[in-house]
Amino acid sequence: MKLRTVYLKVNEMETSTSFWARLLGYEPLKRSGKWTEFMIGTNRLGLLLNDFGDEIKGSGSVPVFEFEENALHEFLKRAIENGASVVMDGLKIESMKSIVLSSPDGHEFELCTCRN
Repeated sequence: MKLRTVYLKVNEMETSTSFWARLLGYEPLKRSGKWTEFMIGTNRLGLLLNDFGDEIKGSGSVPVFEFEENALHEFLKRAIENGASVVMDGLKIESMKSIVLSSPDGHEFELCTCRN
């Protein structure tokens, strides 16, 4: 078994796609009015249009992106410039190696230098 896709429900497909494309630095692999999919290594990050009326206030799932330390800081800067906000800055805590951000949709995602 392998993990194929993690997806987030979004209310505004174009806005969400634009945020994630700018943040990741590349265009999606697949794109339609109801589904957008980015390849990240061997996994997919999907965006599913919430056209079925669910009330969305962020997500209970948190995708974690792993970086080398210098790359993490550049990605963090790009995330904030594109509308992400810091939820918890664990980089300022000695025992932690990650920072949690929130996308404009309210979906949390984590950036870390955690190696196994």
